[in-house]
Parts: sequence; C-alpha cells; structure tokens
Amino acid sequence: MAKIPQVRIAVNARCGRACFFCRPSGESIPTAAGTMLDVDTVVTLCSAFQVFGACEFKLTGGDPALWPPLIECVHRLKHDVGVAHLEVISRHPSIGSLAGALQSAGVDQINLSMDTLKSETHRRITGVDDLGDLQEALRKVVRAGVPCKINTVVMHGVNDAELQAIVRHCEAEGVTQLKMLDVIRDLDNGAESFKGRLVQIGAYTMRDLYTPLDGIVEWLEEQATSNCRVVQGGLGHPMRSYRMPSGLNVVVKDHRAGAWYSNICASCRHYPCHDALMAIRVTSDRRIQFCLLREDTAIDLGDALREGANALQATIRAALDVYASATFAAPLEVL
Repeated sequence: MAKIPQVRIAVNARCGRACFFCRPSGESIPTAAGTMLDVDTVVTLCSAFQVFGACEFKLTGGDPALWPPLIECVHRLKHDVGVAHLEVISRHPSIGSLAGALQSAGVDQINLSMDTLKSETHRRITGVDDLGDLQEALRKVVRAGVPCKINTVVMHGVNDAELQAIVRHCEAEGVTQLKMLDVIRDLDNGAESFKGRLVQIGAYTMRDLYTPLDGIVEWLEEQATSNCRVVQGGLGHPMRSYRMPSGLNVVVKDHRAGAWYSNICASCRHYPCHDALMAIRVTSDRRIQFCLLREDTAIDLGDALREGANALQATIRAALDVYASATFAAPLEVL
C-alpha cells in the first residue's frame, strides 16, 4: 500500500474546553463523555498499525494531558513497540507539568493549540480564562527540550489580524513549528451539533468564521528564507512550509490546495468536503473513523480486539485499503 496515513488515537473524549469552532467530541465522531482507552489497547492498536508500515502516531483526544496513564503509554510506545515518531496533541496547560516526564519517556513532539495572544479573545474562544497558564506550559515544553509545535486556527474577525504577531511570538519562545489552518467550513454538517457555541459569538455556520489565508501567505513569502511543499503520509492537503530566518517553520494548511477522496466518498452527501481523507483515527470508544463528518462508515474494533491479533490485523488492513485506493482531487470549491 503506497499511502499510509498518520494514525491519530483519541485516548479520551473531552478536553475541558468549549471552543466555538469545535464539536463536543473534538475531532472524533460523537463519543460519550467519560470514555477513554486503556494503555494496553493503545499499545495493541499501534503495534497492529505498525505491521502495515504506519510510522507516524499522534495521541489526541479529548486531551491527553487529562489522561492519567499518558507517560506510561508514551514510554511503552517508544520503547516496547518501537514507534518511530510519536506526538502528543494538547491545548490544556497541565501539559507543561508533564513535559519533562514526556521527554524522558521519548515523545518526539508536543503540539499545543494556541489561537490568540489576547486573554479576552482566548476566553471567548475556549470558554476558559487561562491563556497565561497555557503560555507558561509552552515555555515548560521548550525548556524540557521537547520540539514544540503550535496549531492556530485562523478565524475571520476573531484572530485573523494577529497572525504576524503569533509568528513573532513563536519565534521569541523557541517554538519549532507553527501550523496555521483555515477553518473547516463544513464541520457543522456532521452528526454532532455545536451551533449553540457558534451563536454565542454571532456566527451561525462555520462558513461565517472562514477566511482565506492569502494575506499571511504573501507576508510569509516575503519573510521566509525558503519554502517547500509538504504532505502527511502521502495524504491530506498539500501544504507550504516556510523557513523563517529565526529557524521557525511555518506551515500553512489551506483546503483550496485539494484533498484525497476514496470509494467511500463517491456517494457521500458531503462530497466534496473540506478535510476528506487526511488521517486514520481511532476514537476513545474503540472505533476506526475515516473522516470528520460521517459516523456510518466507522468500524467498531471491539470484536477484533477481543478475538486477537489476526482479527485485528484483518480489520486494520481493510481500513487501510480505503486510503490505498484514494485519489487526489484538485480544488473543489463546492463547499
């Protein structure tokens, strides 16, 4: 199989935030609050994916910083399973106090979500007034010697005037990479509703928050010493990575660059969608999830996990076949 997606495992189901551009279950399809994976299941799943060539794994959620066995899990994945590249994705300040232990356990990168440098805007976005704590967590990650990546979702009328300042802030703090993403414009077409969150900030659909990234791209092209095209596992949106004079890499994810679709997309009522096939996800209630919008295509892993290695590998092989047959579609502006 030529295309092996990154594997994103949601270890738990809630993050303690209420970001108005995010569903209650985050990147997972609807998942009950309180559900979480155990370490043995995560280790078993990663080992099985590795058989088929998967080498890039991300622990997400929910929020792994709120998952008690995080350090043990990272250590086992790096030392027992031999995972080549493992990232932890968090937006919770408590990730800072775990940074040293994660570094010792072998984590390759910690990703933090930070969408603004303004305390009031942060409170408005997340529903929590803790930007200062999140900034200190960033510093602890950097001091621990763990490569730190910042994810910033660019939103019209919310933070789109701060983008250059966010770049400069990341440079000053020793961040390794900053990724700027456009709003997933059709995310509210999925099964889980979060329109009440949008209404609180005067938006009615995700499209109200969307803004093109042309302005920041033009500025980056003027500032950067070099840039190149990057992809994730041969899938996902092609992105541009800009190397700043400071050494910071700024990656821009713009859905207009095109996306990957497969046979499960052909008759989908959401086609063409914004995110399409960019990763394979495992939810905290043990389902394989192909995309952000459809629950009906998810595969329950419960029986395969109970039946053993052969059954699990057969299930994962069938899931990866969806990606192996995927084809790239240039920009489809029908969203």
